[in-house]
Amino acid sequence: MNSATRWESLYEDLRSRIDQDELKPGDRLPSERELMEQSGVSRNTVRAAVSRLEHEGLVEDLGGSRGRVVSQRMRLNFDMSKFELGAYTDDPTNGKDQWLTGVEAANWTGRQVVVSVSELPAPPQVAEFLNLEKPGTPAVRRRRLRLVSRPEEGIPERVAMIADTWTPPDIAYKLIDGRAPLMSPEDTTLPGGIYHALGFRQVRFIDNIEVRMPTAEEAELMSLSPGTAVGQHARIGIDETGRRVRVLIHVWAGDRQVITYDLPVPERRLPTNGDPQ
Repeated sequence: MNSATRWESLYEDLRSRIDQDELKPGDRLPSERELMEQSGVSRNTVRAAVSRLEHEGLVEDLGGSRGRVVSQRMRLNFDMSKFELGAYTDDPTNGKDQWLTGVEAANWTGRQVVVSVSELPAPPQVAEFLNLEKPGTPAVRRRRLRLVSRPEEGIPERVAMIADTWTPPDIAYKLIDGRAPLMSPEDTTLPGGIYHALGFRQVRFIDNIEVRMPTAEEAELMSLSPGTAVGQHARIGIDETGRRVRVLIHVWAGDRQVITYDLPVPERRLPTNGDPQ
């Protein structure tokens, strides 16, 4: 049996014990010496197997005497079939938007932080989403971090999602009661949503979903394990004139989020004998 087979066998054994909850989130992984004795393999073989588990985000090294533990799993469901479509609305009274309302309905503790609002040259993908003249055309980015936790289950607060809203400047600087809500450094909710309050009724959405590796900034913001992919959901809002008034880009850790769609099928009438074929 070669060394690659040995470490893969040990990895599969540990992975199976984690998947079957024999090793539960928060449990300490056997030490390298214990794994060597249990499996009869070398230290290098053990390290290769454990490194793979760490690479996949299943195990984390707490350092020192605390050793390695099975990671706390975070699986959030984000129902995009209801988001922004009137199934539930922003709650300005309590300062909760649709995302936070949905998180709390799923028994998570959530909060949002606006980390920056700035006018930037639009990256090529954003320029395409907004039908801007060319990449580098100025657009305003409002970046929020969406954090969740379950303290009662020992799941600490983590960044579940980065939410970037990109808007053409003439819309972003538009005022309500003397202030521009899209430029606010604070989390802001308004009846019907900010764009509706600004006079832009979005009547159509285009969704763009992709899976990719994170940028260095994204990996740092979400404290991603090496090798963890991210999902990206971009929702382009189009108003009654056909203008693309904003694109909201969600980026989430691939091992923390599930995106759900529950879409009705339009009723289709089958032809009868008297109908033309």
